[in-house]
Amino acid sequence: MLLTAIGILLLALTILDALLTILDASGRSLFSTKAYRLFWWIWRHLAKLLPYPVAQGALSLAAPLMIGLMISLWIGGIVTGFALIFYGGMSFGDFITGGGSQPSLPAAFRLSWVTLSTIGFVEISPSNMMYSIAVALEALLGTVILTFSITYFLSVHRSILKYDRLVADLHHRLGRSGDPMESVSKHLSRSDLSELKSLLSRLHDGVIGLHQGLSRYPIVYFYRPRAEERSLPRTIHVLGTLADTLTHCHPGLAQHLPDLQALKAGMQDLVRDLGEAYVPVGEADHSPPVSYTEFQEAFSGQDWAASRSVQRFLSNCRCLETIVDQSFDTSDAYRNYLEWLPADRKTQAFVATIAHDLGYVEDLRPRRSSYLLGALSRGPKQGPQRLLFKRSNA
Repeated sequence: MLLTAIGILLLALTILDALLTILDASGRSLFSTKAYRLFWWIWRHLAKLLPYPVAQGALSLAAPLMIGLMISLWIGGIVTGFALIFYGGMSFGDFITGGGSQPSLPAAFRLSWVTLSTIGFVEISPSNMMYSIAVALEALLGTVILTFSITYFLSVHRSILKYDRLVADLHHRLGRSGDPMESVSKHLSRSDLSELKSLLSRLHDGVIGLHQGLSRYPIVYFYRPRAEERSLPRTIHVLGTLADTLTHCHPGLAQHLPDLQALKAGMQDLVRDLGEAYVPVGEADHSPPVSYTEFQEAFSGQDWAASRSVQRFLSNCRCLETIVDQSFDTSDAYRNYLEWLPADRKTQAFVATIAHDLGYVEDLRPRRSSYLLGALSRGPKQGPQRLLFKRSNA
């Protein structure tokens, strides 16, 4: 009786997880997400034992393997659940056995496998109504799970294609430059904002698709292109830089670009939901911004050793001069800088977190012989450990 109860419970959990994973719009599941995180943790640490180029290629295989892992877990849960049900009631009076087979756990698993695959019985078959119904139910559930698995694969593949489309649009328009604002300024005209409006509209649609794919199918988060410029951290860095710069470097520009506010809101929702579901971001840098005097010296070009945040802000804002006419004095620019700095720090902290979590910025080679023992002692986490960002001058 105990084995039968365990089998029924395992079946219920497996079926519920499959239904939630595939049909629930919010991407909830009982253990699928935890299984992805555990697999990624194991796979990433195993990759550290390989040469760096091979390790990068191995990490790109994690997401495709996760699909096979999840399907295997669902099928294995159904097979094991029904095997325990069969074994819990297996006797000579309940099952007809022949060919030397005796009631045993291997025999129950064999019956469960051949029933799920609908290839027919061999020398084991049910001899009463209750187990005949159980056998028919397993065959039906096997067909349903296999159909769900194909649907799940196609849905994940469709979400990844949408992500690739967004990345390709950014890559083709912005190129390989590390400065997205510089690339934008080369392609857009000052006299006509229609190109910028069109770009922001497409990017907003792409962010919506990316957000929906990441929320609906957690495997999309672990999709890791080999080219770092097409990676998720790089994509969020570019989108965040565009949204922050266009919003704060020239506040009046937002009045003519309604899609800019939509893009900004979409990025905020994406970062918030990713932080809650995958990567809890450590506390960003809260050191005070530079003083007005220091900013004025950097603004006038007298300070060549200004902080990186000031240099990045001024560089991004100067790129806008090719798009819109802006004639800010130092006080206006400093006020814009104070509004831009918290948003930029949040973006940079989030990008650094997911880049570390996906293995783009860490050393994938072990540095000591006790590496495996250290990794196993820490164990996998549902989410990565919080990163600590050192305080630095703004």
